Amino acid sequence: MLAESLEAVIAQTLVKKKGGGRVAACEILVGAPAVRNLIREAKLHQLLSMMQTGQRLGMQTLDMALADLLKRGLIDQSAMPPRPAGMAGVAA
Repeated sequence: MLAESLEAVIAQTLVKKKGGGRVAACEILVGAPAVRNLIREAKLHQLLSMMQTGQRLGMQTLDMALADLLKRGLIDQSAMPPRPAGMAGVAA
């Protein structure tokens, strides 16, 4: 089963950096026991919340990664990737 074998899921998008080049914004889901339980119980809609609260385990959402890149001055608001309808954007 996926729940028992999952170690981590990492997705990335490349965002244009200030001054040229690109930087990766990574979304990270760690296969912690609580995550595995959510998958086992088919409560996938709760995974985003788990990623938001699981920073101490190394988890982060794409929005969190983008906000960090903005805060560190590596990207600007105009470099933000388009978001699907219904998704909250990142506030600068």
